[in-house]
Amino acid sequence: MIKDRFVAHSRVMRALVEQVRRFAAIESNVLITGETGAGKNAVARELHARGPRAKLPFVTIDCASLAGSLIDSELFGHERGAFTDAVSARAGRFELAGAGTVYLDAVTELAIEAQGKLLRIVEEKRVERLGGRAPVAVRARIVASAGARIEDAVLGGSFRGDLYHRLRVLPLVVPPLRERPEDILPLAKYFLKRAAAAAPREPPALTRDAAAALRDYAWPGNVRELRHAVERGFDAAGLDDIGTIRLDHLPREILEAPALEPDRAAARRPTLDEVERRYIAGTLRLARGNQTEAARLLGISRKALWEKRKRYGLE
Repeated sequence: MIKDRFVAHSRVMRALVEQVRRFAAIESNVLITGETGAGKNAVARELHARGPRAKLPFVTIDCASLAGSLIDSELFGHERGAFTDAVSARAGRFELAGAGTVYLDAVTELAIEAQGKLLRIVEEKRVERLGGRAPVAVRARIVASAGARIEDAVLGGSFRGDLYHRLRVLPLVVPPLRERPEDILPLAKYFLKRAAAAAPREPPALTRDAAAALRDYAWPGNVRELRHAVERGFDAAGLDDIGTIRLDHLPREILEAPALEPDRAAARRPTLDEVERRYIAGTLRLARGNQTEAARLLGISRKALWEKRKRYGLE
């Protein structure tokens, strides 16, 4: 089922999952937008996997890596002798995809000239190999991804407006992780299970304060940053030969992050207990788990800190 492929505990992700389910059965072009690391590639693959083309090729074109001299050959393919190094014929990416899916990753990274060539493919549904004489029909569905500010690129003239509208027949927006905090810990546990399966060994558990640190962090790098942080914690716990991931196993930027995030905190007025719990959790992170230092920063005794940790589950 699709919900087994996505971690979708939050309302916004459940809504996205439903959109993906509906769009998967439609043949129109899809434009997926979102911040770096939010999961656009995963959404593109899920669109393909849930649609009628699932058993056909899924061909990715990394637009950011296409140099000017390689674009035509990569997109269109070439015949033998079309240029100096063309010692044999080669099919382009659209031709390789057949009736499957072509995924244009980071499409706004294409140069303006390349955007014009892509627009012709999208409009005419055919390509012609370099040195070729007959056009080849494009039968693949086109899915593209771009950053969250693609409209600024269009307004600024660095991305063609006509191509933007051709690609954005069905728009999907992947929300940043900070807007779906309910997904953070389930995602962390998923990444732990995946890392454990590859090791292989039993997945370590997160201590309460480590879990709180993950939950309260803003995640500017989104799901990709969370995955790297969890994998680092997994490796650190393995080196210590213990079955839990502690605060000191997490990356430094997470430990030094403020305990409260204004945008998230504003969504619901916290209770006094919640404020105190988060403040204590943040202080513990700053002190890197050192109880004496944390108590000093809080202006309370170690015994009082121990009692508050027990009360709030910060063990």
